[in-house]
Amino acid sequence: MNIIDFLNEQKKWTESKYNLWKAYHSDYEEYKHWQYHNPNVKTQNALEAKILRQTHVIEKGMSLSHPREKFGVQKAMELLDFIGEFVECGYNIKDSAPVMNALGVLRAYLAYHEERGFKPEEVLKKFEKYSMYLLEKEQYGIVEVNKAEMEKKVRGSFPDFFMSRHSVRQYSERTIDVEDIEKAVKLAMKAPSACNRQSCKVYFYKDKDVNKELGNLIAGNTGFDGEVQNYIVVTSDMSAFYDSFERNQVYVDGGIFTMALVEALHYYGIASCILQNGEYKERNLKFKEICKNIPENEKIILFIAIGYYKDNFTYAVSHRKNLEDVLIIR
Repeated sequence: MNIIDFLNEQKKWTESKYNLWKAYHSDYEEYKHWQYHNPNVKTQNALEAKILRQTHVIEKGMSLSHPREKFGVQKAMELLDFIGEFVECGYNIKDSAPVMNALGVLRAYLAYHEERGFKPEEVLKKFEKYSMYLLEKEQYGIVEVNKAEMEKKVRGSFPDFFMSRHSVRQYSERTIDVEDIEKAVKLAMKAPSACNRQSCKVYFYKDKDVNKELGNLIAGNTGFDGEVQNYIVVTSDMSAFYDSFERNQVYVDGGIFTMALVEALHYYGIASCILQNGEYKERNLKFKEICKNIPENEKIILFIAIGYYKDNFTYAVSHRKNLEDVLIIR
């Protein structure tokens, strides 16, 4: 290579590094501005996201096999504060599916505790002014399911199958059959990926101690980690991508792959709950120390708690937004 070619190559490499830095810096500025902990962000979507997250905490508590006694009072009070903030900002409760869902879940939460001889008076008092908005026919909170009935839907039409899968936090004690994992992953490998680069991998650990260590570190499994049979680790290979415009493709491909995987697990009778992996560098290093076989070039995208379905179990209803809030046609 002559000196001109060498300098041109160096120039391209320097420009590439600068563009990558600029793109990540732009991400930082954009996220810093729009994430809902910014006190200046009062959009309806941001307030609804805050409400949805808090509602989920309460739903999750009710969906456990053995919920903590008198759980959730502080979380319920905070949720009511968020709803109050939503109203103060001038948004209409009746126009918001997330807020209506939150109120329905709060009603289910109060009924849940009342059945067990506990009345959280401060929550009841604060909730009273919103009770007029509730739709009596709608079901909120948790649903009890019979496995045999669910299996009929799994073998039914595609909509029946797809709608029968939920995040489940109750599992049987049956040991996971590796062959079922193999069959599920084989189906998930049909998931589309950027230019068919197939960057995703699945790590499944049979060792109970490894699963226990993962469970102690994973966020979001509080209250049901003792029932989890195994954790699946989904990764995506950063070296499968190039240039700044693909910097987030590991998460896109990882998310698409995971959706296919949990549906495939459901088909083979394995319940699952996706657990996000917050991007904390030190924690990710610890995860890799526990796993021992995930290389540096692979990014841990998320974890999946799994176990076979119980004969009878519950799951959180988790109402979705209205179609017109998600599908925009013009």
